[in-house]
Amino acid sequence: MMRRIGMALLALVLAVSLPAVAQGGGDVPAQIGKLSQAWEKAYNAGDAAGVAALYGKDAVVMPPNAEPASGSAAIRTFFDGDVKSGAKMALTVDDISGFGESAVETGKWVATSADGKHLDHGKYVTVYKKADGGWKIYRDIWNSNMASK
Repeated sequence: MMRRIGMALLALVLAVSLPAVAQGGGDVPAQIGKLSQAWEKAYNAGDAAGVAALYGKDAVVMPPNAEPASGSAAIRTFFDGDVKSGAKMALTVDDISGFGESAVETGKWVATSADGKHLDHGKYVTVYKKADGGWKIYRDIWNSNMASK
């Protein structure tokens, strides 16, 4: 009887852990952290295509003082215009939490001009979703901590 209970518990543990392994499992915060670094690197290089590639096909970007950009083409268009300013972004990740097919990243950002002058700063929330065999940005929203003019 005890052996059957032990086997049942083992089966339950394996059933619960297998979906995580099948999804790529691993260290979700580390995986999301790498994507956040890739976003910052592509943005600071002026690579709008590289930034847009990090978003899923059904993603939505919700910038402050602008209409949302939905879908790959609109997101690429948004970042084509945004990176032309030459501003540089520094992201500081505060927290990454993963659960099943989703993960949420929160943090702070600082925008500086090409010559290093402070332009703006604020906070962000980015939601990631499993897609195409990896993580993709699903929803991205940020806002400023500076008083509006």
